[in-house]
Amino acid sequence: MDESEKILDLYLLTSSLLLLKMMVLIVLTITKRMSTKAFVSEEDAVYFNGEVKTDESVERIRRAVQNDLENVIPFIVIGYLYLATRPPVQLAYILFLTFLLARVLHSICYAVVVARQPMRAVCWGIGFFITGVMTVSIIIHCIIKFL
Repeated sequence: MDESEKILDLYLLTSSLLLLKMMVLIVLTITKRMSTKAFVSEEDAVYFNGEVKTDESVERIRRAVQNDLENVIPFIVIGYLYLATRPPVQLAYILFLTFLLARVLHSICYAVVVARQPMRAVCWGIGFFITGVMTVSIIIHCIIKFL
């Protein structure tokens, strides 16, 4: 297996694990809604014998999903573009795996354990920084190619 195949496989693995993590959070949201009987629509409340209301435990998990939408999806897109720059294997491994770890820890701190700040903010910042580094790398790569 050559270097580009290794990086692609790692990208596919990390992206798939991140999406799976999001799916788990979505199931957790549904499970929490069912256990608290806190629904967002009248028809769900009637069908499941609950009520239309907000519940902080549900909202916390829902916000973790929203945060993933704002961070994981851009990472997946930028990560794919980053592959086209043919980055060094070790650097790609560090960036992809660190992002994965940061996002898993962020979700745990936000939706499962509810850790005190700044732990959640640090995890978010690491992921945001990595996406930024890859974005700047792509821009620099393209500028150099054009010059």
